[in-house]
Amino acid sequence: MSLIVIIYLARYFGTVDFGKYSFVLAYLAFFNVITDLGLQKILVREIARNPQAAPKLIGNAYVMRSIFTTLAFIMSVVIIKFMSYPADTTTYVYIGAFTLLFISFSDFYATVFEANLRMEYKVTAWLSYKIIFAVLVFWIIFSHGTLFHILLATVVSEIIKTSLSYLFSRKFVRAKFEFDFGLYKFLVKESLPLALTSIIWIIHSRTDMVMLSIMRGDAQVGIYSAAYRLSEPLMLIPYALVISLFPIMSVSFKSSKEKLLKIYQLSVKYILIIMLPITIGTILIADKIILLIYGVEFAGSITALQIIIWALVFTSINIVLFNLLVSINQQKLSTVTLTLGALLNVALNFVLIPMLSYNGAAIATVMTKAIVFGANFYFVSKYLQILSLHKLLVKPLISVSVMGAFVYYFDDFNIFLLIFIAILIYSVSLLILRAFSEEDIDIIKRALYFLKSS
Repeated sequence: MSLIVIIYLARYFGTVDFGKYSFVLAYLAFFNVITDLGLQKILVREIARNPQAAPKLIGNAYVMRSIFTTLAFIMSVVIIKFMSYPADTTTYVYIGAFTLLFISFSDFYATVFEANLRMEYKVTAWLSYKIIFAVLVFWIIFSHGTLFHILLATVVSEIIKTSLSYLFSRKFVRAKFEFDFGLYKFLVKESLPLALTSIIWIIHSRTDMVMLSIMRGDAQVGIYSAAYRLSEPLMLIPYALVISLFPIMSVSFKSSKEKLLKIYQLSVKYILIIMLPITIGTILIADKIILLIYGVEFAGSITALQIIIWALVFTSINIVLFNLLVSINQQKLSTVTLTLGALLNVALNFVLIPMLSYNGAAIATVMTKAIVFGANFYFVSKYLQILSLHKLLVKPLISVSVMGAFVYYFDDFNIFLLIFIAILIYSVSLLILRAFSEEDIDIIKRALYFLKSS
């Protein structure tokens, strides 16, 4: 739903206004981190461990969250004023900053749902927000509205989401405002490491758009963002995989190292099998994808997409490696690699954006992800075991080469027919090469049976 909305907004606004919109979101993401500072995860942990203390925990954390959120809001509107942006961009940030107030507390109430394992309430609030926002966006587009109206729609949608989250949270707990300095001190101490990680992650993942905006302007951000946002939904695949496997990884580290290694191997194998054809296929038909989705005005996004899609493979494997490090009690090393990535991302963008504009930002992103992958792979190999990546790569690479040759020579086909035949060729090649063992086939069968049963 978000992707469809983004596509229509890009086509409606064009590169300049879409660039402004993307900048506002990226800019506010830095301050959204300040509204939480790692507090949410600590609350979930403490409420889960001691449900009787929930009212007091929520009450004290509510006060802390209010202070953090107010600070984030003030900082966001003050800093933009001194960044020499045009008056309209500054105004858009002022409006968008109000979302910080509501996102902060809707996320805060979601803590209660997570601690009580009742995520259906969080999902309901989120879906309501997405549907309402989509309806408002299409109404604004139909009415020939402006970016100002879109940002107002964002604020209204966030207010509704926060209201629903608040009402749902009262089913489980009501805040008890009982001042406890010792509890404040404990919560701050416990959440600080997570706060540091969150800040580093935002620098790692959102610096490119802000730096591109400062150095080259809104149109370049719009072109880059159009390409970047097409790859984001694909991250659902490795995230879904890791969400399923992380608890098993954590248990296996204590009970069976052999099982943990098998999970590691299978995770990387499946990610390579899924992500390699998506990457190569996207590179070969990037022009068709961009022109079909965004139109001629975003033709510059073709090269950016061909570059940035390479980050998909590295990021997907990194997600597995990050969680592996946590499961083997080496989470500090994941913070080290994340810090390395953040510093590299800033340095590479600083050098490459003036030279290559949005393509420089795309190259910086891919290089950062690749170097972080190298660091993560080194640490996992040191503290767990070296994985023979070349053995896992051989069969997918042969299959993707066959598929790629077909796509390259028959790129004049209808794009949907081309994708369908390419998937078929790739799948048949994997089967011929016996890329799937009996164990793999058994896992796939069980997964399909589970989906069918669900």
